[in-house]
Amino acid sequence: MRTRDQHATPIAPASDEPGPEQRHRAVRAVASAAADAQDCADLLAALGLSPEEGVRQVPAQRVSTG
Repeated sequence: MRTRDQHATPIAPASDEPGPEQRHRAVRAVASAAADAQDCADLLAALGLSPEEGVRQVPAQRVSTG
C-alpha cells in the first residue's frame, strides 16, 4: 500500500534559497505594494529581506579629462 507522500514532489526544496536577483525583485514588489514606509519595513522584516537588496548599484559616470 502506498502512502500519500510517496508521490509528493516538493515545488522547491527547503535548502533552495532565493538568489540575489529573486531577492531584489521581491523587495521591489513589496515596496510597490506597501501602504507606506512603515508597512514596507514591516513586510520586508517579516520576509527576511532588507531594503538594500532592492537597490541596484549604478556605475559612476566617467569624467573626461583633457
